[in-house]
Amino acid sequence: MFYIVIISISLALSFFFSGTETAFVSVNKVRIELWRRRNDRVAAVIHKFLEKPETFLYTTLIGNNIVNVAFASFATIYFNEYLMIHPEISWLIMVSAAVLLGEIIPKTLFRSLADWVIRKIAYPLQLFYYFLFPISVVVSRIAEQILSLFGSPKGAVRQFYSEKDIEILLRESRDVVRRTAPEEGGYLSGILSLRELWVREAMVPRTEIIAIPKTATLRELTRVFEKSGHTKLPVYDHFLDDIVGVVFLKDLFLGYKRIEEMIRPVMYVPETKRCSVLLSEFKKNNTTIAIVIDEYGGTAGLITTEDLVEVLFGEIEDEYDEQEVMVRKIDEKTYRVNARIEIEKLNELLNLQLPEDEEYETLAGFLLTRFGHIPRREETFEYEQIKMTVTSATRRKIKWVKLVLP
Repeated sequence: MFYIVIISISLALSFFFSGTETAFVSVNKVRIELWRRRNDRVAAVIHKFLEKPETFLYTTLIGNNIVNVAFASFATIYFNEYLMIHPEISWLIMVSAAVLLGEIIPKTLFRSLADWVIRKIAYPLQLFYYFLFPISVVVSRIAEQILSLFGSPKGAVRQFYSEKDIEILLRESRDVVRRTAPEEGGYLSGILSLRELWVREAMVPRTEIIAIPKTATLRELTRVFEKSGHTKLPVYDHFLDDIVGVVFLKDLFLGYKRIEEMIRPVMYVPETKRCSVLLSEFKKNNTTIAIVIDEYGGTAGLITTEDLVEVLFGEIEDEYDEQEVMVRKIDEKTYRVNARIEIEKLNELLNLQLPEDEEYETLAGFLLTRFGHIPRREETFEYEQIKMTVTSATRRKIKWVKLVLP
C-alpha cells in the first residue's frame, strides 16, 4: 500500500510540474498584467514568476526530476518484488505511465486551458518554490557558470513580452480605445495594418506615377514640380520600366545645369515586401522613396514614407494638396461627395439615414462593406433608392462618389 501511495503521488506531482511549465509558456501575459493592475493577488504571484522565468523554470524542472526519480525507483521495487512482473513488462508500464501522465496529457491540457489553470496552480507553485529554494539557488548558480562559458552574460535581461504578446496588447487596446477615442483607435489599427500590409497594397500604382525623362530640360522639370506639387520625382531613361534615380525639388537651387547632375540613387523593392519592413529600411538607409518592382523587373509603382504614414494616421494633406469641400451640390438631387466624409456628418448634411456601424465610420467604409472590394470608377451601388456611383478611385481607396437622391 505504501508503494502505491508513493507511486500515485509521484505521478500526480509529475503531472503538475510538467503542466505548469507549459501553462506559463502559453499563458496570455497581457491578460495577467491587466489582472495585476486590478490588484488581483493571484495575478501578482503569477506576474513575479513571469518577470523572472528562471524562478518557475528551476522549480518545475527540479521538482519534476525529483518526482520522476521517485516514481521510477518505487515503481521498480513494487513491480519486481511485490507483483513479480517481468522486468521488460514493468519497464514498458512505467515508461507508458510516465510519458502519458507526466508529459503528453498535462502539457496538452494545460496548454489549452493556460489562462484558467494558471490561476489554480499559482499558490501551490509558490509553496514548491519556497520548499525547493535552496536547491534552486545551487542549481541556478551552476547553470549560470556553465552558460557564461558559452558567452551568455550573468543576469541578462530576459524578454517578458514576446512579439505575439505585444500584438495581442495592441489588438485589445485598439478595441477598447476605438469605443472611447475613435481617432486614437484608428492609429492602433494602422500600426497593426502596417505589419500585415504588402507594399503593393500601399504603393502609388504605375498608372499614377508622375516621372520625368532624364533628357528633359531644367525648365521642364520645374514645370512638372509646380504642376504636381511633389518634392521629388522619379527619372527614367527611355521608358518607365527603366527608372534610373530620383530628383529633389531643393536641388534645383544648387546651380545644376542638367538633370543628369541632379539624379540621386533610389531604392528598388519588390511588391511582396511587408510595409513594416520597408519602413525600417527607409530609416536605415536615410531615404523616403522607393520604386516598386514586379516579378518581371518592371516598374509596378512607387512608395514613399508619406504613403506608409498614411496607413498609420490616415490621409495626410500637405501644403500642395487641394483643400476641397467634402460635399458639392451639382443639382437639386445630385451631389459630389468626398468618400472620406463620416457617415454621421453626411446624414446630417443631406438629411439621409445611411446606417452607422462599428466596422466603418466613413462613406468609403460603408461602400467597401457593400461592394466587398475596392470598386472601380463608374461602379454603382443603390441603397434605399439612393444611387451611389464611384467617380474617382485608386487601387487601394475610394476618393469621390456621386450621390443621386430619390
